[in-house]
Amino acid sequence: MVTFPVDRAEEFIQLFNRIEKFLSQLVNPKKVVPFSQLVEAASVLSAAVKANKNDLKHFAKLRNAIVHDVDYPPHIVAVPSQEALLRFTQVAQEVLDPDPLIPMFAAQVRCFSLDDTLPGVLRFMRINDFSQVIVIGTNGRLTMLTVEGITKWLADKVEGDQISVNKVTLDSVIDLEPPGRFIIMSPDKTIFDAADAFTNSVHCEATRLYAIVITENGSDMDAPIGFVTPWDLVHSPRLR
Repeated sequence: MVTFPVDRAEEFIQLFNRIEKFLSQLVNPKKVVPFSQLVEAASVLSAAVKANKNDLKHFAKLRNAIVHDVDYPPHIVAVPSQEALLRFTQVAQEVLDPDPLIPMFAAQVRCFSLDDTLPGVLRFMRINDFSQVIVIGTNGRLTMLTVEGITKWLADKVEGDQISVNKVTLDSVIDLEPPGRFIIMSPDKTIFDAADAFTNSVHCEATRLYAIVITENGSDMDAPIGFVTPWDLVHSPRLR
């Protein structure tokens, strides 16, 4: 739908005001602060704002150009292009209503037990091209077994006593997995929260984050209802 210049300017300003109000409510500053500072403060609280902060600051300059006149709205001094308005509408949607992890990443996640054999798990990983599987520990909490942990276990066995792999169960392997291989998120977390978690694990040089497990209440005592890997996010159309 093609809009007239004045309509585009009005739509842009109304949308910008919605975003500014949302950021103010999110940050709740004690005094009025410039929009750029509002964006920076909100970026700490919202991964969606953080992902779009450069665009928000850019469009703030356009807002200033549009309303930089005492006679506004009767006299418009600048008008956003149709392309700019469409792009800003997308940014606004991502900031105001980012996609939650569920239903986007809803999946039936198979959970293994400590009594399951390593060969069975390896076959499952090979067939599905998985680098990790979820394991339910003795305390009922979710944990994870990765190809890296399995490799460490095999390396230890090569240097030590030789045993038949066919008889090995996961309780003998899982202890070699360092903490931080996965995190739990609730369904209302967003794709930007997930992307931020993977990015932070790389930048902080922490243990490699293999996956995010989604559970109903964000607890590691709940059954998984979804699963996210870095590969999934690379192919998400909402992440540029």
